[in-house]
Amino acid sequence: MLITFYRLIVDDYTQLVVERESVQIERLASELELSLKQRVLGLEAFSTRFLDDNNELLKTQSLQTLLSKPSVARELFPDGLLAFDANAVAIAESIYVPNRLGTSYLDRPHFQRSFLTKKAIISEPILGRVTGLPLLSFLQPILSSDGEIKGFVAGLLDLSNTPLIDSKVALKDDSSVFSVVVDPRHRLFVSMQERFTSPQRLPPEGTDAMVDAALSLASAGTLVEYNEKWYLVATEKLDTLGWIALRAIPYEDAIAPAKASYRHFLFITLCAMVLVSLVGVWMARSLTRPIEKMTHRIDKMVEKNTFDVDLQEQGGPEVRALVRAMNRLENERKAANATIRDTERFLSSVLEAASEFSIIATDPNGLITSFNKGAENILGYTKLDMVNKQKANIFHLDSEVKARAAELTAELRKPIEGFRVFAEKAEAQGVETREWTYVHKNGEHIPVSLVVTPMRDEAHNIIGYLGIAEDITERKRIDQMKSEFISTVSHELRTPLTSISGALGLMVGGSFGVLPEKANKLLITAHRNSKRLALLINDLLDFEKITAGKLQFDMQVQELTPLLEQALESMQEFSSERRVTATLTTNARDTLIKVDSQRLMQVLVNLLSNAIKFSPENGRVSVEVETFNDKVVVSVVDHGPGIPEAFRTRIFQRFAQADSSDTRAKEGTGLGLAITRELVERMGGHVDFESVEGEGARFFFELPLMQPINNVSVVNHMNTEITTKTQRILVIEDDADVANLLRIMLKEAGYVVDIALTGQDALNRLQVQSYDLVSVDLMLPDIGGLDVIRKLRQDSETLNLPIVVVSAKVEQGRLEISGDVSNIDWLAKPIDQQRLLNIVHHQLSLKSERHSRVLHVEDDADLHEVIRAMAGEMFDFEVARTLEEARIKLKQKPFDVILLDVSLPDGVGWELLPEIRASMPATKVVILSGEDIAVQEASKVEAVMLKSRLSSQELLNGINTRIQTSKSS
Repeated sequence: MLITFYRLIVDDYTQLVVERESVQIERLASELELSLKQRVLGLEAFSTRFLDDNNELLKTQSLQTLLSKPSVARELFPDGLLAFDANAVAIAESIYVPNRLGTSYLDRPHFQRSFLTKKAIISEPILGRVTGLPLLSFLQPILSSDGEIKGFVAGLLDLSNTPLIDSKVALKDDSSVFSVVVDPRHRLFVSMQERFTSPQRLPPEGTDAMVDAALSLASAGTLVEYNEKWYLVATEKLDTLGWIALRAIPYEDAIAPAKASYRHFLFITLCAMVLVSLVGVWMARSLTRPIEKMTHRIDKMVEKNTFDVDLQEQGGPEVRALVRAMNRLENERKAANATIRDTERFLSSVLEAASEFSIIATDPNGLITSFNKGAENILGYTKLDMVNKQKANIFHLDSEVKARAAELTAELRKPIEGFRVFAEKAEAQGVETREWTYVHKNGEHIPVSLVVTPMRDEAHNIIGYLGIAEDITERKRIDQMKSEFISTVSHELRTPLTSISGALGLMVGGSFGVLPEKANKLLITAHRNSKRLALLINDLLDFEKITAGKLQFDMQVQELTPLLEQALESMQEFSSERRVTATLTTNARDTLIKVDSQRLMQVLVNLLSNAIKFSPENGRVSVEVETFNDKVVVSVVDHGPGIPEAFRTRIFQRFAQADSSDTRAKEGTGLGLAITRELVERMGGHVDFESVEGEGARFFFELPLMQPINNVSVVNHMNTEITTKTQRILVIEDDADVANLLRIMLKEAGYVVDIALTGQDALNRLQVQSYDLVSVDLMLPDIGGLDVIRKLRQDSETLNLPIVVVSAKVEQGRLEISGDVSNIDWLAKPIDQQRLLNIVHHQLSLKSERHSRVLHVEDDADLHEVIRAMAGEMFDFEVARTLEEARIKLKQKPFDVILLDVSLPDGVGWELLPEIRASMPATKVVILSGEDIAVQEASKVEAVMLKSRLSSQELLNGINTRIQTSKSS
C-alpha cells in the first residue's frame, strides 16, 4: 500500500513537471526561431547599403567605414560583421582580426549554398579560419537590381561568448536544468550545457543519451539516464533550420515535492507500525525460544564436528516438525558420508590392486597428482617421490618425446612440445593409445602401451589427465618369437615343397618320357595337391604378414594388359583341368598403373581361381577392362551359382566360406578374398562384387590411372622375342635338390645353366664368367643372398645384371632391401615352373630393351631441357649441375655417353676427364661447348659439338655413333 501511494504521488508530480517543461521548451524554440529571423532580417536590411547608385559594390574604404559605424546590425552581431567581394574574399571587417582580410571563403559550404540560391544562409557551427573560434555565420548575398551577386555581408556570432537568445527573454533556469541545441543535419552542437571553444561534433549514436534523445525528438516526459542520473526531457524542432532544442530536468528534482509529501506520510505510518511491532516481538519471542536453543546446539555440534540425533522435540507443532526434519536430514547425511568413504576406499583398492598397470594422474600442466602401486612396480619410484613433485614426462625417452613433437607439429601445423605431446591428441579424440618407452629409475628401458585420457569436471573443463600404461616387454618378445618361428617354418616348409612340386611338375610335363597311365594319373593328383598345399602355405603366411603390417610393396608404373595376359596364362592349366575358358576383353591396351606387379598377379590369380573353381563345366570366365576418367576397372566375371544372400556381408572376411562344412565340394582356406582386398587397398584401389544368385558373379577392382590412355608408348616386354640359345643363367642355391630342379626347368626352356651352392662360389664364378641373369636364394650358408645382391650392384660390370630372387623368405628380403637396388624380380617358394620362366623371360626382355644411359653435365637447366627434348625418348638422361654432383653420379652407375660442358660453377669440365677414363674406360665423352675448342684438347675426347650450331639430328647421330663404337669395342 505504501508503495502504491508513493507511486501515485510521484506520477502526479511528474505529470505536472512534464506539462511545465513542454511549455518551456516550446517557448525556448519560439524565442530561438525569432532571434534567428531577427538577425537574418537585420542583415538583409543592412546589405542594401552596400551598393552605390550604379548597382556596384562600394569601395573597400567605404565598406570599412560602413561596418565600423553603430547600427542595428552591429547590435545583432556583436562578434563582428564582414564584407566580401563577389568571389567570397574578405575585404572589410567591423572588428579587426589579423590576416583575415584577403582570405577566400569560397570553399565554405554556406558560401556555396548562397551562391546557388542567392538567399540568406545560416551556417552550421564552424571554426573561424583565422580566429579559431566556434562561430555561427549569417550570410546575406548583396544583389544588384538585376539579381547579380555583387558581394556578401556576413554577421558572426561567437558561440562561446554570445547567446543565441537575448538574456532578457531567455528562460531563467537553475544549474540543474540541462539545455542543448543541436544541428542534426551536420551533426554539430549549436549550444551546449558547457562552454565550448571550438565546434563540437555530435558523438556517435549510442554514446550520449541526451544527444540520442534530441535526435530522436523524444516526447515530453521521456526518462533518460545521463552521467549516472535520470532526467525528464522535452524536445522541440526549429522550423527554420531544422535544429533541435532539448531541455532536461533531473528526475529527482522533479519528484522532490512528492518525496517530501511521502516522507510526512511515512513518518506517521512508521509510528503506528512501531507500536504494532513491539507487540509482535513480544509474542514472537515466546514462540521462537525453542528454535533458538536448537540452533545453538547445532552450532556447537558443527564446531566440535560431532553430530547426534537426539535433538529433543519441544515447543509448538511447527518447532517439533522442524526438529524431526533435522534429525532425518542428519541420518541421511551420515549415510551419504559412509557411502562416499566406501567408494573412496573401493577406488583406492582398485588402483592399488592394479599392480600390473601403471596408473598415473596429472594436473593440466603434467604435474603428477596420483601414482599407484603398479606405477611403483614398473618404474621403481615411490609415490612420495612423485606426487606433486615431478612431471609425467620424466619417465619418457627425450628422443621419443622430441620425435613425437616434430610429428605432431607437422601434422597439426602448430608447435607442440613438452607435456602437450601426450595431451594434444587425447584432448582432440577423447583418448589416445600409443606405444612408448618408459625409463626405470635404474635406467632400464621398458616398452609400454600407454592410454591417455583427459579428466573433466561437471562444466566439461579439463582438470587433468589419466595415463594407464601396460608393460608390453613380454608381448614384444612373443611377437619376435612368432616372427622368427614363422620365418623358420616358411623356409623349412617351402624348400622341400619346392623340390616335391617341381619334380612332380617335370614328370607330369613329360620331361622324363612317357609314363604309364596309372602312374601318370597318380602323379597328376600328387602335383595338383602339392600346388594346393603351396597355395595354403602362401595364404597363411601372407595373412600373417598383412596382420603384422610387414607386407612389402614394390610400386612401379607399368602396363596393365601384359599383367592380365600373364595371369590368364598362369591359370591356363587350371582352367583346362576344369574345362573352363578364360578370355580377356579390353579396349585400352596402353593403360598405365602404378602397382606391385607380383601383388597384382596374386590378386588376379585369386579372383580367376575362384571364378574358374565355381564355374560349371564348359563354362566361360572373362576378364574385362574399362577406363573411367582417372581410374581403370578390372572385372572377373563368371556364370556360376552366384553368391548366397546370407554370405555376402562376410565374403571379404578372413576364413569366410559360403560352405564351411568339412564335406564342402570346393577346396580353399577362405583367405583368398580377404588377402585380395588388403592387397588392392594397399595399392591405392578398391575391390567389390556384384552377384545374382543362380546367374554368376562379377568381382572387380579399381586402380588409379597414372597417365591418360594412349598418351604414352610402352613396350610390352612380355611379348619380346628373345633368342635363348646363348643366354647363360647362374643359379645360386644352397639346396642341391632345388638347384637341380631349377636347372632342369631352365634347360628345358633353352637356357644354359650353372649352379653355385654358396655365395662366395657365385661371386667367384661371376668374376670369370659373364651371365645374362642370376637366380639367388636368400638363405645361403656363408654369404647372405642380400649381401650377394648388394655386391653385384656395387660392381660396374654387374650393376645392371637381371636378378631373380627365388626364396622362402621373399617378403623379408623385400623389406630389408627396401628399394636400395633395382632390376630385381621376386619368386616365392615353392616354385611354379611357368611363373619362373615368365619372370626370367621378362627380366631378359628388360635387359635387351634397356635404353643407353647419358649423363649431361650442364649447369644451365633450360639448355638441359632443350638437349633432352632434342634427344627424345631413345636415351635415359640424367643431369649433373656441378662437378661434385657429376662425381657422385659417376660413382653410382655407369654411363654409355657423357655430354660435358666445359664451364661449370665449381670448376672446369676437363677436370672430370681423368676420373671418367679411370672408372669407365668404355664410356664415350662428347664436349658441348659455347666456343671453339683447341685441336689439342679436342683430341682427348670422342667428339666436340658447338652449342650454337647444334641440331637434333646432329645430337642423335653424335650420341648413337659413340654408343655403337662403345658396344663394338
